[in-house]
Amino acid sequence: MSSTPTVRAAQPEDADAFAACHLACWREAYEELWGAERFDEFDVQRMAVRRRKEIEAGIAQHFLGELDGEVIGIAIAGPTRDADAPTEQELYGIYVRAAHQGSGLADDLLDSTVGDRPASLWVYRDNPRASAFYVHHDFIPDGDERTDSVGILEIRMVRH
Repeated sequence: MSSTPTVRAAQPEDADAFAACHLACWREAYEELWGAERFDEFDVQRMAVRRRKEIEAGIAQHFLGELDGEVIGIAIAGPTRDADAPTEQELYGIYVRAAHQGSGLADDLLDSTVGDRPASLWVYRDNPRASAFYVHHDFIPDGDERTDSVGILEIRMVRH
């Protein structure tokens, strides 16, 4: 048994495990914030179909972190989606299962997706753990804010 997670580019056949990990991470991170009922809206199979199509089409970079064959973290990055883009590259998300946070996997996922290149990202303003992680990796808030689909405030962070 391995004791160190590994990171690799996701393949189309990883879409089901990728989506399942993504949803599990969302539930662990946001259930109190979003409310349990919001998770009834998510269909892991539909999420997997979307991921498979994106991976096959080369839309964004999808990476996964594994430990002993189990997907325990994911990351997605690609071209910025902002009209007023401060960078060309955007980190769409990094998620690591709660039991494996602090293992260094998020660092490895960040390295795999955007490395040390300039990038931007959106994070919930009231997510101190994630914000501290990004600050540690030289991202700083640029003053831009938006609300997500349920009205939760996000801030943009940028690394030049």
